[in-house]
Amino acid sequence: MIRSIVCVFVLLLSLAVVIGCGGEKQEVVENEEFLAARVEDWTLTKEFLYEFISNLPERQKAEFDTPAGRARLADEFVDEELYYREAKRLNLSEEPWVDEQIETALRGILVQAYYKEHVDSKARPTADEMREYYDSHKDVYSTLPVLRAQHIFSKSKEKLEDLKIRIEEGGEKMTALAHQYSEDKITQSDGGDIGYFNPGGYMRGIGYSETLNDTIFTMEPKMLYGPIQWEKGYSLIRVSDMRPAELRPFEDVRQEISEILTREKIKRVKKEVSESIRKNYDLRNYMDEYYRTIQRSPKELFEYAQTTSDPHVRIETFEEIVEKFPDDPHAPQALFMIGFVYIEELKEKVSGGRSLEALINKYPDSDVADSARWMLDNMNKPLPEFEDIEDLNKKLSGESD
Repeated sequence: MIRSIVCVFVLLLSLAVVIGCGGEKQEVVENEEFLAARVEDWTLTKEFLYEFISNLPERQKAEFDTPAGRARLADEFVDEELYYREAKRLNLSEEPWVDEQIETALRGILVQAYYKEHVDSKARPTADEMREYYDSHKDVYSTLPVLRAQHIFSKSKEKLEDLKIRIEEGGEKMTALAHQYSEDKITQSDGGDIGYFNPGGYMRGIGYSETLNDTIFTMEPKMLYGPIQWEKGYSLIRVSDMRPAELRPFEDVRQEISEILTREKIKRVKKEVSESIRKNYDLRNYMDEYYRTIQRSPKELFEYAQTTSDPHVRIETFEEIVEKFPDDPHAPQALFMIGFVYIEELKEKVSGGRSLEALINKYPDSDVADSARWMLDNMNKPLPEFEDIEDLNKKLSGESD
């Protein structure tokens, strides 16, 4: 029985935060028709109890959302109130271990309150800031154009020229001829359908072909083109459906923008608030003083960042290089790597793009500025694998030749 009561109390404590503390004194309701329970001047309303149950996980909800379950849960709330009153009557708050826990809880609440009022609130972007961000990043919030096409593939150009005549002059159906003559075994059974794809994207039965993809996106829908030569052979192509690029409405991305700007501002605001109040106190950070005596060089920091497996630690280490050693040759490389980690590992293209833009603006003549421009132009495409920054630059240089 004791174990059962403890389990329920743990449940109440862990779930009361969803709708408010279960032990909190509610507004006294005199009309017993609306009450679930009462202890002296404390009342538990049916509305509160029902709302509490509705916020429980499904398993607990099924247990308590019955007449018997509601009665049992109301009784646990009554016990909680009785224990609270008895603890106050016995002055248990004066017990050292209780007083210590109260002080710990109060400390946490006050720290959270100060952070919310003086840090978090200042980091929240204004409506104008969000709109300005949206207007300057419309490329990010635009969906790519999408095409659907079908093809007849062959190694023989002459074969496709004959099939094209049969379609345009003989009136035969491209789908039927693809079923019969296409040498692409993946799409042959579907009448040559290569599905929907974006610029530079994967095409069913074809894979990645820059030559063919670029050509298809210049075609008029429903018209027959070819034979077009590409890496594997020749294709007759017809675009069957086209969906143009669209800008996502501001209201659809408002929350996403708010989170991005808040993440970017929170570190700066926290630093500003901290610096403004530190001068009012006599304090020393001995660990920071020790750390500065063993501070690593930009090269050592860069090497460490490349060896750690945690992308967030890598970003923090690269940011340390940029912040503390802005004139060192490793700084632009570190800024580039921040953008790369955001884009490729964390899939946060907006944050990554901003880092690359900052690199181009701050270090336009650096060795990695061209690489940053290339990444901005190709961030929606698969990037080449690399072992280190020098290897990446070599590969990008080779692709740009």
